[in-house]
Amino acid sequence: MKRMFGFTAIFLGVLFLSGSAWAGDEWESITAPVKVFEEGYIQVTGTSEEGQSRYRAMRAATVVAQRDLLEVLEGIRLYGQTTVKDGMLRSDEIRTTITGFLQGAVKCGERFHRDRGYAEVCMRLYIRGKGSLYDVILPLIRENKLGPEEKMPYYKPKLIPKVLPEATAPAGKTEAVVPPEVKEKIPEAKPEPKPEVAPPSKIAVVYDGIIIDVRDFQFKPALVNTIVTEKDEIVFDPSKILSEILVERGCGGFTTDPGKAKALLESWGSKKPMMLKGIGVVKMTNAKISVDDAAAIYVHDKKSNLLAQAKVVFLLK
Repeated sequence: MKRMFGFTAIFLGVLFLSGSAWAGDEWESITAPVKVFEEGYIQVTGTSEEGQSRYRAMRAATVVAQRDLLEVLEGIRLYGQTTVKDGMLRSDEIRTTITGFLQGAVKCGERFHRDRGYAEVCMRLYIRGKGSLYDVILPLIRENKLGPEEKMPYYKPKLIPKVLPEATAPAGKTEAVVPPEVKEKIPEAKPEPKPEVAPPSKIAVVYDGIIIDVRDFQFKPALVNTIVTEKDEIVFDPSKILSEILVERGCGGFTTDPGKAKALLESWGSKKPMMLKGIGVVKMTNAKISVDDAAAIYVHDKKSNLLAQAKVVFLLK
């Protein structure tokens, strides 16, 4: 009798706990572009109409979730102002690839509300990792079928300067006048150290990651983001990234927080990233930097191979 009572108590306890966990599950929608690229996946919840059997409700909720996934995916930028939807309309090969990829969506949860006869289904599409969007479009990227039709030349410095020029204030911005007695009380801000620019063999401190600050501009995450010089020369694009790294990281990371940018690079093995200030944006997805900063990237990449490992984070507003 005691054994039976003990078994019943355990069974009811497990049922109660599992019921509590089920009732408390909340599935976050991951649909905003910056969030999608930060998390590495799209996540939506499909809901069926009420008054259906469990089977019909689950099926209907799944179809709704798949439709919502496609809608979000179509709005993701390929490059510039071209979205996945634009690419699918332009190319049968892109459309076939993306359609096949949608079949790889996975369920991240489901539940049926018996009292009202409706279901909810959480579904997820991975942007990065094995079986992800980057994985299936890798051949298209390698064959230059996803980038812009106009091709820019690649950057190669003619002469490596020994030091970088001092940073100047952007045009149109003036420094506020501070009275001497107030200025004495203000602690002096420590500027970010400029990366050393010298022949690679003579560099004393090697930078092994890049943070591009584009918070002053309308920069958008995309499947193909690049870094270009003020002379429209390519410093960094997917062609410089190892295939396995491209699938894992895409064209780098995206965040709105400088601390998270450094933490992300650290998780990728970067011990000393350089912080560079973007001077503009081309077609919303190409970060523009000065020629001197491009030279810094060039020489430090020769030592640390940071571009091939996509150790690049774009700091967004």
